[in-house]
Amino acid sequence: MLAGGFRDIYAVNPKAQGVDEIPGVAAVTGIGRPVDLAVIASPAATVAAVLEDCAAAGVKVAVVITAGFSEAGNVAGEEEIKRIARGSGIRVVGPNCAGILNTGYNLYPTLEVRPPAGHTALISQSGALGGAVLAWAEEQGLGISKFVSYGNRVDVDEVDLLAYLADDPDTVVVALYIESVRDGREFMRAVHAFTRRKPLVVIKSGRSRSGQRATLSHTGSLAGADAAYDAALRQCGAIRVDTVEEMFDLCKGFAHVPPVRGRRIAIVTNSGGPGVMAADWDEKLGIDVAEPSPALREKLASFLPAHCALRNPFDLTVEGTEDGYRRTLEAVLTEYDAALALNVNTPYLDSAALARGICDAADATGKPVVATFMAGSTVVDALPVLKARGIPNYAIGERGVTVLARMA
Repeated sequence: MLAGGFRDIYAVNPKAQGVDEIPGVAAVTGIGRPVDLAVIASPAATVAAVLEDCAAAGVKVAVVITAGFSEAGNVAGEEEIKRIARGSGIRVVGPNCAGILNTGYNLYPTLEVRPPAGHTALISQSGALGGAVLAWAEEQGLGISKFVSYGNRVDVDEVDLLAYLADDPDTVVVALYIESVRDGREFMRAVHAFTRRKPLVVIKSGRSRSGQRATLSHTGSLAGADAAYDAALRQCGAIRVDTVEEMFDLCKGFAHVPPVRGRRIAIVTNSGGPGVMAADWDEKLGIDVAEPSPALREKLASFLPAHCALRNPFDLTVEGTEDGYRRTLEAVLTEYDAALALNVNTPYLDSAALARGICDAADATGKPVVATFMAGSTVVDALPVLKARGIPNYAIGERGVTVLARMA
């Protein structure tokens, strides 16, 4: 909180002990001025009394970090929090959560790291998973707008958060991790309303018997029948993924790439093997890796060397240049809906220049373009160029075309 620039912070504890420059008080009512947010991390047995104190002080929002409630068999303690919240009007996030953050306001009342600012909001029933995603965000090139770990959702839940984020101008896409929902029909309505405006990428855990058993001990919730969730999410327009890697990939795509309007994908590469593998994967996903029209082939032949392959994948060979990538992408995107630009670099090639050619083509056409620059130290100069220009880079071509397929 201090790192975010907030100074009106108070440490509330029975001994009124302060922390460094933060003054200490014995009760929230002793602060003597309006309080916008209470972050509660006291023992479970004291949380109800702390909430009562917050209610008396007129606090409107409380984030309860403390664990030890329904996930540990303490249902009565959780019901008491709910009773106080309903009676006082306090909106409660948690208990058993990792907090919240809003990068637009430098607000970080969370146990987790501070991610880079961006346009992806993360809602997570699991605090630990949410924290791991935030920690990976910078490495993966994913900027975060909002984060809410809501834990046992005694009050604020995924339905409330989806309604809020649908109107949030800083959020382009939402990633949602859930183990269960409280009211299936209400959840479906919320998802349907949200996906009419923005994309929603969902990880729903508890597919297996062992996974369902684990969710009960984790957040005190019953996971429910996986097939029902799968059908409901699909029907309501959400995109369900199985792994955090898939979630990252798709959120990067939605946050940075224009909408994919069709399923005709061009693959522009400088290496045959990875291009073929991406094409194989495309067809497995039901994507149309169609050959170009005679007119397009003639146009490409007018500026590319005779040894280049012009049938999709479009193989520029190792002699592919900045200008070659730019002109080829600009040409093929007159016929295709989106493109994967794939480069397998060698130490003597200027990977940054090749990246600039790809970015220039994406800007010139306004079409969706994703990149795969392989691999390691040979492409280290290209990655900052792609990141600065908003072109997502995926480690292998199959991941890139999967994103385009899921976005289509």
